[in-house]
Amino acid sequence: MQDHCITKLVGLENVIVSNIVETDTHLEIFIETKPCHQSCPQCGERTRSIHDYRLQKIRDVKFREMYTYLILKKRRYKCTSCGKRFYERYTFLERYQRHTKRVLQALLIKVRAANFKEVAKEFGLGQSTVIRWFDRYYTYENHSLPRILAIDEFKGTTEKGKYQCVIGDPQGFKVFDVIQDRKLSTLKDYFRSLPTHRVQMVVMDMWQPYKILAQQLFQNPIIIVDKFHYARHNFWALERVRKRVQKSFQDKDRKSMKKLRFLLHKPKEKLTTREQELLQYYLELSPDLKKAYQVKEVFKKWMTQSNERNVRSNLEQLYQGTAVSRNSCIKRLTNQDWTNIST
Repeated sequence: MQDHCITKLVGLENVIVSNIVETDTHLEIFIETKPCHQSCPQCGERTRSIHDYRLQKIRDVKFREMYTYLILKKRRYKCTSCGKRFYERYTFLERYQRHTKRVLQALLIKVRAANFKEVAKEFGLGQSTVIRWFDRYYTYENHSLPRILAIDEFKGTTEKGKYQCVIGDPQGFKVFDVIQDRKLSTLKDYFRSLPTHRVQMVVMDMWQPYKILAQQLFQNPIIIVDKFHYARHNFWALERVRKRVQKSFQDKDRKSMKKLRFLLHKPKEKLTTREQELLQYYLELSPDLKKAYQVKEVFKKWMTQSNERNVRSNLEQLYQGTAVSRNSCIKRLTNQDWTNIST
């Protein structure tokens, strides 16, 4: 319970806090992540093979008014197919950077109301660094929205809400603006003050207000959902079914199902003969689990084999398969109607 509270206090998803060291001048928070399957950036194959580790010191936002650093135990994987070695990707850290995303986001909020010298002093950075970040990430022409608009949120430090909203230009790698919260009413008020006719595409996650905003305020744009977010919902749906099914079995049966989670998520084509037999045995014990696994496999096929010609029809088939299911965990994948959205 204590470890969970510390992790929640740090405010980063899917990290484990192993130690906290406090000095007279700063905090050092030692973190790591659980190993999981990674996709090779060179050949696309999935792997869990770990090559080595290294520690990286990363600047984070202040904690208790003290400069804070994350000491990340960075994991490097090895692709068992092509031999490529690559580092794990983290949602809170851009590649080749030594500061978290929320440091940059907090800085861009502060710099709107203070000069570069004051912001540099508050963040413990050089003034030239603050100016360089501002020039790199901030869009000056705030009166004209980009053709492709990206909407995302981050966990902020203001009193307006738990999350702030970032409006970005993914083509120009620029932050267009930072909004105090992600409420639909706030977003509508903001975009109503701007000409929206240039926006042709909107990139977002599956936060429903973003979709409503794009459909109501923009002129019929193409809505693109980051496939990572939909894949995550698919994974969660299967996990909810698995946990519920395992609880329904006797203790002796639950002990024999320890490998079930691994078998469900391991690529089907890489299962050994024994693993295939074991997986099939467990699936036959529960129609709900079998259906959830089938949906996961259909989704994987859609993700890996679809092209421009058949991506929409294949997605509609996937949605039809989930719609007929009586299982609420599976139906939750489509209960917000994302059928007409690109991924």
